[in-house]
Amino acid sequence: MQAALIRDEVSSMCVRGALYIDGYVFQILERPWLNNRRNISCIPTGKYTANFLPRSVSGKYKNVFHLTNVSGRSGILIHNGNVVDHTKGCLIIGLKRGRLAGKSAVLNSRTALSKLVEITQKQTFELTIIGNQKIQSIRQKAG
Repeated sequence: MQAALIRDEVSSMCVRGALYIDGYVFQILERPWLNNRRNISCIPTGKYTANFLPRSVSGKYKNVFHLTNVSGRSGILIHNGNVVDHTKGCLIIGLKRGRLAGKSAVLNSRTALSKLVEITQKQTFELTIIGNQKIQSIRQKAG
């Protein structure tokens, strides 16, 4: 099974994108890009393998997907949550985008994670992350 995460909103506060898999679309929220630093940065664009885990290594999250081969990082999960404060560099899944307490958020996260588990039938899938995670500077030519 193949999935694609297309990052389409990048700010100094977070990175958001849409995860496409088997005809479904989920919303993803990540920490902003901070040079792939552990616990505070989103991961680089690329291709990763997502393996189902009934429980995260820490035991904090249930029914998650673990991304392997993340350069310089380990323990990267797709898990439930709502705002970037709920992650230390993982991908938070939701059904829609919104705001909570003035912060960018994904909503209906537990439902979204359950649906992802159902769709994949707990099987491994390939995730390709597309779209720049870095804030792009806009330069205007002097004319």
